[in-house]
Amino acid sequence: MIRHVARLQHVTVRKRYPSTTMHMKQQPVAREKLTLLGFCGGAIPIVAEMANEALHCSVFDIVKNVDVKYPDRPYEWPEFTFVSHRPGTYDFAREEPNFFFGVLDSHIKYILFSWFNKHYGVEKNAYVNLVHPSSYYARSSVNEQGFLLEPLCVVSSFCKIGFGVSVKRSCSIGHHAEIQDYVSVNPGASISGNVRIGEGTTIGTGATINNNVSIGKRSFVGAGSVVTKDVPDGVIAYGNPCRVVRENERWIKAIERLQAMLASPSGQQPR
Repeated sequence: MIRHVARLQHVTVRKRYPSTTMHMKQQPVAREKLTLLGFCGGAIPIVAEMANEALHCSVFDIVKNVDVKYPDRPYEWPEFTFVSHRPGTYDFAREEPNFFFGVLDSHIKYILFSWFNKHYGVEKNAYVNLVHPSSYYARSSVNEQGFLLEPLCVVSSFCKIGFGVSVKRSCSIGHHAEIQDYVSVNPGASISGNVRIGEGTTIGTGATINNNVSIGKRSFVGAGSVVTKDVPDGVIAYGNPCRVVRENERWIKAIERLQAMLASPSGQQPR
């Protein structure tokens, strides 16, 4: 049950599942409304249409942790209803919390989960999965919550997929792959068998990852790369064959930004 207390920022969202790991072959539950945490004008329409296809959602609450004055691109659509909120005006203690990210970038998802978890008690178990019906997901594979699987993808046998992972259109993930939390796999990427991808790493559009390769956490593999050897933590690597080019400063800045936001009384990054 939800534990109600006097101030919203201390509300704890109850866990809806005994663990965050599940098999995607479980029947999805239709939901009229979905709450999106964070805002990106490019991500919102993708997530909204995926939610409509997978869960029949048509109403979306968008909770912004920072002010976004102007959308970077159109996202509203007559068939959907979008309602924007700031955290102090949104009731996180409602009976059926159904959350997803309103962004797709790995480092921003990490920031948003940490911030909403600390200030409003939104646990991993409160996030839903969005899986397009045109994609194939092997029965022996398992995943945690907050999983986005776009159209025409394949997830092969005995894969293990972490929290907040995004696999975009026309991707292939081979057998016994391990995809850790917050990983983003961009369109058309091909990940072979027995591959391990560390937390927060981004795989670029059309990249190919060969069998038995391990890619470290918080790294970035460039578009079209062919990865034949292991890639370490925290780097940008690209090319054919893929080579390390430099340090991935995006994640360093993301950690600094999160620390500043958590330390600020308002919960926002100091300007």
